[in-house]
Order: sequence, then structure tokens, then C-alpha cells
Amino acid sequence: MYICIEGNIGAGKTTLALVLAKRHKAIFLAEQFEENPLLPLFYENKKKMAFPLEYSFLISRHNQLHKHFRQESKKITVADFSLHKCLWFAKSNLQENEFELYKNQFEIIEAVTKRPDLFVYLNTHPKNLLLNIKKRGRHYEKGIDKKYLRSVTKSYEAGLMKLKGIPVIEINISKYSSKTHQSIVNLLDDILKKGIKFKYKKIGV
Repeated sequence: MYICIEGNIGAGKTTLALVLAKRHKAIFLAEQFEENPLLPLFYENKKKMAFPLEYSFLISRHNQLHKHFRQESKKITVADFSLHKCLWFAKSNLQENEFELYKNQFEIIEAVTKRPDLFVYLNTHPKNLLLNIKKRGRHYEKGIDKKYLRSVTKSYEAGLMKLKGIPVIEINISKYSSKTHQSIVNLLDDILKKGIKFKYKKIGV
């Protein structure tokens, strides 16, 4: 089984993926985004660097997923990223003509990439995202504002509703605490025990 934890910048994807993987003795697959030298440049000049950045993410995420699932197919995998986030971030960052070109390339690559068996989407208010972003202190994320985060959330919500054949659990987080991720894992365990018999489910914590 391939479970994907998704959400906006600062939503707590990695923390939740780690807790869930530990609970199920699963493999944790972390996105290798910090190795991308274009990311800091993008935050300095979004208009110029958006397409090169988004295309590089598309290739690197596909490559990472392809290598992982070529070697590992028996154990549960919990990842803190998906290939689909490429399209959703591109929708927020690219000009319309750039996005159409990007979308065509994405669809070609998506067709040969393993799809998640379950999406877990973490949704919360931009003010919570900004607090989490500030806490982790990545220097190149200092310029992120609520307007940009709202744009990304809008892209995610539209994209998730269009997903075909992948069940989605949307977790709405009102406030983060030291117990937030453990509470979410407990809720997910209850859902998984009952079986995934839904297309889209919303729960709150």
C-alpha cells in the first residue's frame, strides 16, 4: 500500500508521515526537495524561475518514486509528497500558457508513475501555516505570505476533487499542538481498519 500525505507548505506532512510510518512499521519516503538548488532562486524571482523549478520537481519526484517502487513493493510506503503536487503548485506559480505546456508533460509522466492507494490531505488556515513555516526557520521561505498560501490551497482543493481512482481523506486542522499528529494517526487507523470504501471523506481535529 502506498499512502501519500499531502498539504500546503507548513501543513505538517513530514511529521505526520513519520508518525504514521512508525505506527505501521512502514517505509517512510521523504521528498528530496532540499537538494533542489532552484528552490531558493524561485523565492527570489518567482516569475523567472517558476517553470524551471516546477519542471525540475516533476522530473525529480517521478524519478524518486520510480526508483523506490522498483525496489520495494511488499511493505507499506508512507510518503510526504506526491507527483500530483507538481501540477497543483504549477497551477499557482505558472503563467497560463506555461501551465498548459506543463500540464501536457505532467500527464505523460503521470501515466508511468505509481499512483497512491490513499491521499491524506492536511488542510488548515494560512495563519497556522505561517506559524509552522516560521518555526522551522528555512531562510528562503521568509517571503511566503497568506495570499500565496491561499492560492496553493485553492489549487489543491480543485485538483483533489478531480482525482480519479484515488480515495482522499481531508483532515481539517483548527489548531496545532503536540498531540495533533498522534490524534490524526489514531483517526486514520480507525478508518483503515474499517476499509477504504469512500471516494472523499472529511474529518476535523
